[in-house]
Amino acid sequence: MIKMNKLMQEELLKIKDIDNTFDFTGKLSVINPEMYKVHDCVLMRINDKPKVSEETIEAAMKYKDFNYDYEHSEFLIGSYFEGITYEQSLRLGLDIVELWGYKLHALFPEDEFHIIMSVDIESEYDNRVMLRYYKYRGEDGFHYDLDELDKFVFDAILVNVVEADENYDDEDEEIEDYEDNEEESENEM
Repeated sequence: MIKMNKLMQEELLKIKDIDNTFDFTGKLSVINPEMYKVHDCVLMRINDKPKVSEETIEAAMKYKDFNYDYEHSEFLIGSYFEGITYEQSLRLGLDIVELWGYKLHALFPEDEFHIIMSVDIESEYDNRVMLRYYKYRGEDGFHYDLDELDKFVFDAILVNVVEADENYDDEDEEIEDYEDNEEESENEM
């Protein structure tokens, strides 16, 4: 489910006719980063950045507003790709938001995520399309209020809500695997 404020709707009208077959150079690992879980955080690894340690997460968990994944998933499209216009950054940002959604859901189906694309509409620079994500931790945790996105008057905001599988259960998956293996064994006899 995609939610956005009116400012983002206006920005996306600028790219309604642009396709995603433009030329650019950059670090493609941003499009498909390694994603991994440490404690209750889902983090990404781009290029050769070291993975975040359990000790680092444990130290951060001591703070009331624990949103390590949100704070450390931020990046600007223009910082990773060269020769890309603002409109192309918007188009590429939309594609990455969608791809990350599929990847996060495939790797962590039991969790809900919010993937954010934001644009500082008052900036004069092309390098103003920012992406980040966080694991949704309920009303008590940090999150964008999806019904209040129009309160942002200087930022165009889009949130891709990647919902958790309602019926996901690790034990169900193990039982299905076991039953499939049993069935294959019986068929081989």
